[in-house]
Amino acid sequence: MSVSRKKFWMWARWVGTFVGLPLAGVAARAVAGDIDAVGAAALGGLIGGAVLGAVQAGIGGIHRGERVRWIAATSAGLAVGLAVGAAAVGYRTDTASLVVMGAFSGAGVGIAQAVSVPMRSVDRILWALSTPVLWAAGWLITSQVIVDAERQHAIFGASGALLVSAVAGVAYAARELPSASVAGIAASSDRVAA
Repeated sequence: MSVSRKKFWMWARWVGTFVGLPLAGVAARAVAGDIDAVGAAALGGLIGGAVLGAVQAGIGGIHRGERVRWIAATSAGLAVGLAVGAAAVGYRTDTASLVVMGAFSGAGVGIAQAVSVPMRSVDRILWALSTPVLWAAGWLITSQVIVDAERQHAIFGASGALLVSAVAGVAYAARELPSASVAGIAASSDRVAA
């Protein structure tokens, strides 16, 4: 399998992780309710992050030996990022506030994920810097279509999730992988193509 085809499959798998964002939001709401206090934000982020991390690890193709660290990092990162971001905007739900909250949440997730698994330094920096921008964009898009933002959701919905996952997939697929990861992607891609 050519390198470009492997990279395409990495990107396509990461795009599929978009389902994890709305699922994480549903899980956060079920456990924490409205994100209207620091405790609710931290708990919602912890639960939502665990769900998102698990979906990304499974569908996105995180190496088996790194999945637990990825899930834990995503959970902790979203717990901290959402707690800080929601508090920073006073738990408001206007578009500007949701975008700022998204940037803080994305920063927590991006930094935690970037240090959780082996990556080149440039890939860590790209992941850590792009995730807050993408999460802010995810909230911007969702804020334009969501009809119940006042319910203080933990994570943006599917409308923003698809864009976030598609663009993040470019960064994910662009990173340089250890040969074992490339072989695993090639094997799973061959099974999908068959």
